[in-house]
Amino acid sequence: MTMVINEWQLNGKLNRALQNSQRADFALYLAWLTPAVDESAEFFTPQAVTERIEQNLLQQLGVQQARAFCQTETDIDLMQQHSVALRQGGLAQLKLATYLNQPPLTQYDNKTRLGDDIWQSLSLHSRRRLQQSTPDRPEANPAGLYEVLQQLHGMSAA
Repeated sequence: MTMVINEWQLNGKLNRALQNSQRADFALYLAWLTPAVDESAEFFTPQAVTERIEQNLLQQLGVQQARAFCQTETDIDLMQQHSVALRQGGLAQLKLATYLNQPPLTQYDNKTRLGDDIWQSLSLHSRRRLQQSTPDRPEANPAGLYEVLQQLHGMSAA
């Protein structure tokens, strides 16, 4: 006799016992099932190969991979094509060209680079944090702290 783990191994007997109000058979079939929740039929699904199917679907539909935000070497030709589309077909043609081949969003790939107008509106503390410079701290002198405590103790005693 084989071990019954999932209800699909009973070939619908559990469902028929429930529909025909056969309580004893239903209890027997239910007792045969494993008590582990992760082994129940809902969780016993084959491993999906989503990555391969997703790549296949992208290739079938002709969807391009997401581009980088910065400008690359091929973007100069792309922007010239957009310029030609604007001259020949107007704004509608330019919109269509940009939807099909998106232009770069930024010129540089430097994530820490800010525009001059933004840099000028930052506070001095924000500029310092962005430059990652910390002000010089004076060295702590434990003996000096002891002298200050002695002076304070002398004042309170007087």
